Amino acid sequence: MDYMTIKEAGEKWGLGIRIVALYCTRGRIDGAVKKGNLWLIPKDAVKPEDRRRKKASIQEEKEPALSKDIYELYEQNRHEGPWSFQSLYENKELFMEIVKRFPYPMHICAPDGTMLLANEAYLKFAKTSNPERLYKKHNILLNPNLERWGIKDFVLQAFQGEAVCAYDVKVPYQEIIERLGDNKEPVSESLFHNMTALPIRDSADQLIFVVFIFITSRSYQDREEIIKGKEYIDDHWKEEFDIDKLAGIVHMSRYHYTRLFKQHTGMSPYNYYQDVKFGKLKEKLCDINLSITRAFDECGVDYNGNLAKKFKDKIGMTPSQYRTKMTKK
Repeated sequence: MDYMTIKEAGEKWGLGIRIVALYCTRGRIDGAVKKGNLWLIPKDAVKPEDRRRKKASIQEEKEPALSKDIYELYEQNRHEGPWSFQSLYENKELFMEIVKRFPYPMHICAPDGTMLLANEAYLKFAKTSNPERLYKKHNILLNPNLERWGIKDFVLQAFQGEAVCAYDVKVPYQEIIERLGDNKEPVSESLFHNMTALPIRDSADQLIFVVFIFITSRSYQDREEIIKGKEYIDDHWKEEFDIDKLAGIVHMSRYHYTRLFKQHTGMSPYNYYQDVKFGKLKEKLCDINLSITRAFDECGVDYNGNLAKKFKDKIGMTPSQYRTKMTKK
């Protein structure tokens, strides 16, 4: 009887070497025999039925978009080495659960920029119940707004195979909802994200996927004038507080804006500014690599000024006492 190797069988049947070896081990190829560490397969052997394909079809009834795209990813990469998506497919159910239940929005893209898979958190974030609006129709690299959004370099580095992060990026939420969401109504929420891109390579060190993860760094949900005011204060907390400049951003008088801000937040714009300032100062005081004077400098204030006294009045202890308490082991 004439025999062929696992590699020859894989080429003949269009399967990866690992899959053919698995079929041999499980006795699913008639006449296959093992000689030492090698499997020999009869040349007239019939290609085993792919039970995983059936299993994927059954799963599609419950989760059509996820299962379909995972299977297509497998099909595209099944000839790759052990670090390919093929190895993940062997534990498909576990992999699907990890992706689906991951608590932060994430999506997976092909090296050409095409979005291939998004988890439940991302679909909720994009306010869409139809993943087909995303898959294969949304290409990140072809988005003309990347530079305007300030993430062009981040995205290009990611698709060059670098693991990169971008911090506190303002999310073009309204545009995302209008393009992908089920409901096109205006949103009253402003979001900032910390973004991470992770390259996935095969055994030949070729890029096969790019995974993007988004974690909210701050968010605002209120009237547009309040959102803009909070965003401005959060971005300019090191500067001296200027109510006229703040009110000018929303085209209101200082009196009306102060009243509106307090009505919606329970505090004046200056009180909000102080809370942000003290919050940043407390963070710096917990950094034992900084002297207390340096911690104040990092926050744009003089340690010998009024803020140190205000700190004690507000927190109930001096900056030195606060540091000792928070860094005590």
